[in-house]
Amino acid sequence: MANSDFQSFLDEVVMKNDIVDIISGFTTLKRSGNNMMGLCPLHNDKKSPSLSVSPDKQIFHCFGCGAGGSVIQFIEAAMNLDFMDAVKYLADRVHMEMPASRGGGDKQKQLMLSKKKERLYKINAMAARYYFDNLSKPEGRAGLEYLKKREITNQTIRKFGIGYAPPGWTSLIDHLKGEGCSEEDMFDAGLIRRRNNGTYYDAFYDGRIIFPIIDVRGNVIAFGGRIIKDGTDAPKYWNTPETLIFKKKDNLFGLNIAKNDKSGRLLLMEGYMDVVALHQGGFGNAVASLGTSFTPEQARLVKRYAPSAVLCYDNDEAGKKATMRAGDILFDAGVKVRVLTVTNGKDPDEFIKNKGSDMFSVLIERAEPLIEYKINEIREKYNLNDVDDKVDFTGEVSAVLAKVKNPAQREIYVSKIADELKISASGLMAAVRESERSIGAAEERRNEVRRTRETYRRQGTQSGGRGVWQAERFLLSLMSDAEVVTADFVKKGAVVIDVGINRVDGKIFGDVDFENVVKKAAKSGIEPADFVSDPVHQRLAELMFELSKSGKMPEAADIISRCQPEDAGAVSVILINDKSTRDKLAASSQPIEILVAAKEKRLRIKADQSGDDAELYRLFEKKKERKL
Repeated sequence: MANSDFQSFLDEVVMKNDIVDIISGFTTLKRSGNNMMGLCPLHNDKKSPSLSVSPDKQIFHCFGCGAGGSVIQFIEAAMNLDFMDAVKYLADRVHMEMPASRGGGDKQKQLMLSKKKERLYKINAMAARYYFDNLSKPEGRAGLEYLKKREITNQTIRKFGIGYAPPGWTSLIDHLKGEGCSEEDMFDAGLIRRRNNGTYYDAFYDGRIIFPIIDVRGNVIAFGGRIIKDGTDAPKYWNTPETLIFKKKDNLFGLNIAKNDKSGRLLLMEGYMDVVALHQGGFGNAVASLGTSFTPEQARLVKRYAPSAVLCYDNDEAGKKATMRAGDILFDAGVKVRVLTVTNGKDPDEFIKNKGSDMFSVLIERAEPLIEYKINEIREKYNLNDVDDKVDFTGEVSAVLAKVKNPAQREIYVSKIADELKISASGLMAAVRESERSIGAAEERRNEVRRTRETYRRQGTQSGGRGVWQAERFLLSLMSDAEVVTADFVKKGAVVIDVGINRVDGKIFGDVDFENVVKKAAKSGIEPADFVSDPVHQRLAELMFELSKSGKMPEAADIISRCQPEDAGAVSVILINDKSTRDKLAASSQPIEILVAAKEKRLRIKADQSGDDAELYRLFEKKKERKL
């Protein structure tokens, strides 16, 4: 498929997937003027809505995290997909078939990247089959014995695809070479490592139980290995490294199975064996992070599949810290969080083996809400019969309750704790509100620092002053609108029914004299090279001028699909902010005048520096004419 044909395919995909419908599946949107606003699901947006969605232009922009673009870029970010996978998801949603091939520039690179990913998925699947088959071979006896000792059934082994990597330097390499795989692809998949002399060896060379890490679409993306030999200095668990298809922060072990659970909650565990044991015990909603601290990306994954979560981490100090951190991230993402505490220092796997699944179900039902868990942990630090301790306890608890945004929930906790401390609820509420103001002020200071840094960064690439920068942005926003009828045509008495469409008095006209903002700027002598304040401005201007030659400007979402991927966020904020201007053509006069004046100033400086008196005189005369 030619590049232009693929672009037409992208335009149709965007057109058939309404961006408001798509984003409403991730967050609540409310009308605000011509746009819709909501809390951004792509970052921890928890105070005021920062996500702006334009139903007319079919684009979005978050003024908090800077993300933006069309529905394609939103799905890329929200579902952790690459460009081609996002397009396929949206195409499948509206029953469109993906084209077999395409060409041209960046799109060709994306196609090559997609093919590379497919190779890595395939090689990982072959490796998973190899590890699994080892359990039924003599060299895998040690692995099978370990799993039986841990009381893992054959059914559970098959369910998770658990396998074994026997000790040896090249067992996997030799097997995959026999399947026609290259060492380069094995290395890119993280399955093997490279020595300083350039030779390779298996990543799992020291005898490990292997847990395939499978994404929600069923692709094997990585592996985790648990060593079975005691008394070694090697790490107990070892994951394959991050690769083109595997990012730890974007995935959860066991989610490929747990996503089908209908309980409405996920159980968050610390390790692979805990997840496996819980699923075997009948808890099909158990998942675990992948050897790293819990991340906002993982919280968004949880929220996508369940409105609530139960944290089931170890009860030691490290586990408590991890619980607090993961709980806060989930809470900020809008997930209802409870905390389960396993008694007697046992992990969930041991508890189920000793007490059974029914007793673990009781623990789940008794799990404390995150706020109560935090308050109880604070209470353990203080003697509430001591006045000073009571004051310190009140201060810490106030900071916790200040983050509770639901008024009824906050009031319930305030009333309960006030009764316990034998103080007035109004006094405690005042302390909570003071903490809220302090937290808000601190957050605003951080935001101000961030905004200041962004301004300095942006202005560091600018030329011509902030007035020119603002004029460029406004003009580019106006340029993104469809054609508008010329003033001369309107004066002839025609009634324009739909601006941007060749429809006058209900009739379609193919030869109407149309003018757009791009053409108006060009007639004034402005060209893409005159957008000097920001590289993104210049690249967008080049695209606008090029598209204008076709005689019809595409919609804003289509413009974004033609931009460089890294520019999507910056371009979306330009296109979405047209200040609700009705007459785009008339509004363009002022920014055009500013850019024309800035261009003439640059030319005068250049003529002065080069000693071109004739050019200098011409430019000064032109300036005088403009003022008359």
